[in-house]
Amino acid sequence: MNTLRALLGPETFDPIYRKYIRTWAYKHPKPWDFFNFFATESGRSLDWFWRTWYYETWSLDQAVGAVETGNGGATTITIVDRGWAPMPARVTVTRQNGEKLQLEVPVETWLSGATQADISVPPGSPVVRVEIDPEGGFPDIDRRNNVWEAKSGS
Repeated sequence: MNTLRALLGPETFDPIYRKYIRTWAYKHPKPWDFFNFFATESGRSLDWFWRTWYYETWSLDQAVGAVETGNGGATTITIVDRGWAPMPARVTVTRQNGEKLQLEVPVETWLSGATQADISVPPGSPVVRVEIDPEGGFPDIDRRNNVWEAKSGS
């Protein structure tokens, strides 16, 4: 439930969950009733989510694979999917001047079979930190590879 809430966001999840409880009060819903209710109310296909977290034993392991700054000053961040569980990769990029960028690799990237994806950060203040899922909303099995920090002096 926490993962679904993190995926949809509390502003979407909370009202749907309250409506589900009201709708199914004193009844005997099956898992697919819950799945269908959330898909209908959110207006999103969540089949990949239900399969991953309810029918399989897959694990989520996203990692920062590389961070490279090119000649023009743009930075390319490579996100690697090391597990079988597809989830969007929500990435917070911190620049040297303190600016924070919120970027995302959509789940469709992983559903298409990709195992890595590049995110481009436009030129500007140097990137000093990259972190996947800083809020800890997704159950990544190895958070040690979710953070990249620039070496001092670089």
